Amino acid sequence: MRPNTIVHFRTGIGNFVLFTPALQAMASMDASGKIDLCTDSVWSDYRKSSICDLWERLPYINRVFAINEIDQSKYTTWFWTYWTTAGSARVLFSSKKNYDPPFWDQNKEHESDYYMRIARDIYGYKGEKPPLKIVPGDRPKMDFPFAKKIIFCNGGFGDIQVFKKWNYFNDLASQIRSFFDDVAIIKVGWGDELKGVECDVDYVGKLTLSETAFVIKQADMMISTDTGNMHIADALGTPLIVLWGGSSLPKNGPIQTKNKVIHLGLPCQPCQQAGDYRTCEDRKCLSDIQVGEVMYHLRQYFNKGDFDGNT
Repeated sequence: MRPNTIVHFRTGIGNFVLFTPALQAMASMDASGKIDLCTDSVWSDYRKSSICDLWERLPYINRVFAINEIDQSKYTTWFWTYWTTAGSARVLFSSKKNYDPPFWDQNKEHESDYYMRIARDIYGYKGEKPPLKIVPGDRPKMDFPFAKKIIFCNGGFGDIQVFKKWNYFNDLASQIRSFFDDVAIIKVGWGDELKGVECDVDYVGKLTLSETAFVIKQADMMISTDTGNMHIADALGTPLIVLWGGSSLPKNGPIQTKNKVIHLGLPCQPCQQAGDYRTCEDRKCLSDIQVGEVMYHLRQYFNKGDFDGNT
């Protein structure tokens, strides 16, 4: 049975992970138990190929295709959001479901809850909020003999690096090795975001996104800034220490229980929505996060199995 529900998506890796509860909710209301998903035919940056690697593994997605390939006669439910704001996608989806995406205060409402609000208020979903849900790949298996596997991930591409990159991962690696005898430091991500950071295993730029997810699933801890891989770790239940910069914590923060977010709470945070990060010269929100504070929370977790304030 083909789905009657079509969903539009075009944005980042983390945004997609946060979309998965609403996608599962919409699939549960379709007689087929699945949805079809479309994206812009002109979208061709690195995020698309990476996210496609996740899409094809998800049991609640039937097909993924470009918006110009849609057979409009096949669908009765058209799900679109804040991100479908311009161009042919908005024209098509608004003609099928005549609503403007509801107001979203990104400094107060989590992105996963925003998508769920659309599923509930506009499409009538009545159930519990499903969990974040992705399916990792099946390689590479980290079978090296270390008691603790700690993953580093840092920043992203282009101007996003300006407000999502922490510059002290190499110092942190040195401190970790000084304190723990039996530890492996693993790097994941893309580009030069962890260039020069000494590690035991370097997967940067070498894995697909689903393979990276499999590595993250096997880790004992991930230390990361606000990245797509951080949200993947959140979905997989891998414990997290997150170094928070200029993005909105209420919108993008991790939602699993075993996490510690180091957020300085400066008056200028968050700056992403206003675009002020493009002119910020010192990035104190990240540069003032000390290696010692990260080590404190890491030691606490490995000693107690949790962080201060968590139950």
